[in-house]
Amino acid sequence: MITINEAFRKFLSEQEENLKPDAFLDCEDVILLYEEFLELNAEDYLSEEDKALCATRPDENKNYFDVCSPEQINPDGIKDFLDDYVVEVGGGKKFIGTAAKVLQTFFEWAWEKGYIEEKAFEANKEVLAKYKKRY
Repeated sequence: MITINEAFRKFLSEQEENLKPDAFLDCEDVILLYEEFLELNAEDYLSEEDKALCATRPDENKNYFDVCSPEQINPDGIKDFLDDYVVEVGGGKKFIGTAAKVLQTFFEWAWEKGYIEEKAFEANKEVLAKYKKRY
């Protein structure tokens, strides 16, 4: 199993090779902001099974991203991230659209790599499509 942390790092590494510097910085900003959001709110979106997994961390310094897989990223968390958190940190409509686009690219990439199943990909894709149309 690949962790969220490992998946984000690999994704950013590949994006850095393929994107222009400004586009990569936007991508990196979104991923870092999303990590911050998930770290603060992860328990709100984890199943009881996932909460138990996180509670059994062998190293107290490990966080949610070092334990959970991209499969465990929840569509409800994506909505809250885009609707609330991005706005709270001062992101405007354009940044919400950018964030939706970056997350969609991440989930497409994760599905292609076999890091998430099609069901998770489709659920996240459906949520993000609404934001891409709106912004």
